[in-house]
Amino acid sequence: MHLNESPFEPSKLVSTYISKYVSVLNLYHVEELEREFLKKLSDYVKLPEEYVGVFPSSSEVLMSIIRFCRSRGLRLSSVWPSFHGFIEFAQVENVDVDLINLIPGSFELDLVKIAREGSSNKALYLANPNNPTSNMLFQEEETLDFLVNRFGLVVVDEAYFEFSKFTVADKVTNYDNLVVVRTFSKAFSLAGARVGYAIANPELLRELKRRTALFSVAITSLAAALGALEDIKYMEEIVSRVIELREELRESLVELGLNALDSRTNFLFVKLPTTGRSLAKYLVEKGIKVRSYDDELIRNYIRVSISSRENNLRFLRALYEYFKM
Repeated sequence: MHLNESPFEPSKLVSTYISKYVSVLNLYHVEELEREFLKKLSDYVKLPEEYVGVFPSSSEVLMSIIRFCRSRGLRLSSVWPSFHGFIEFAQVENVDVDLINLIPGSFELDLVKIAREGSSNKALYLANPNNPTSNMLFQEEETLDFLVNRFGLVVVDEAYFEFSKFTVADKVTNYDNLVVVRTFSKAFSLAGARVGYAIANPELLRELKRRTALFSVAITSLAAALGALEDIKYMEEIVSRVIELREELRESLVELGLNALDSRTNFLFVKLPTTGRSLAKYLVEKGIKVRSYDDELIRNYIRVSISSRENNLRFLRALYEYFKM
């Protein structure tokens, strides 16, 4: 319960489409598949095809963005706490990230601090909804305007868009310094396929694509993602079921006297009367993994992914035993 994977298997159409293209795995790419997938993805995003680019995972989109920023002399900024992966990817590329703390407790944007840090030679990364805090960082068009007018590049990671139902993807036609990043790993139950995509103006998108390997998205992964897009109804049902399980778990945590932030994702961010590390260590002994933190700002929190009802109940029983000791 520590990786924010979907607890449900992919649509049956995923295996159907994979089977359809298995016989052409001797090839690097299949033009018909790529064309069909891009058209379907464009329809889903509701933007012309030239505004959408597929990558081998949203992680690789972020890596390409980091490489682009380094080549353009854009210094990286992000808020904290936020997606730890972005900082780790930057470290791989030997790039520093300036961190701007969110408001403690509510974990909202501190726009005064952000305005102070804003510059045309900086890039700002935001996960919205935010990971690990699970909340929306912004939902107002005015906030986006504020950000894109103060930074040379703004990256909005919408990995949990299907859960939040909020997007700024349509704004890429207005701003040439905005990139939206999404994934098939969460709502589409395709974490193992490693398919992500970027939404940006065509010129910026070409620059990002130049910074990843040619033919890097596997044929079977594209086929899997196409199958998932052909069954949007299934995805929406899965999202509804995860939200239902999330709220069940949240209510149970409240009954235990714990506080979980209002979530717009497939996980909960839970405040504890103890350190997250001590609880996480105990849970591992029970065969349960959650994410905990050393950072002072969030050392008394854990992030727990929504799993099956059976696993959620195992987690709750373990919590009850831990706090009863």
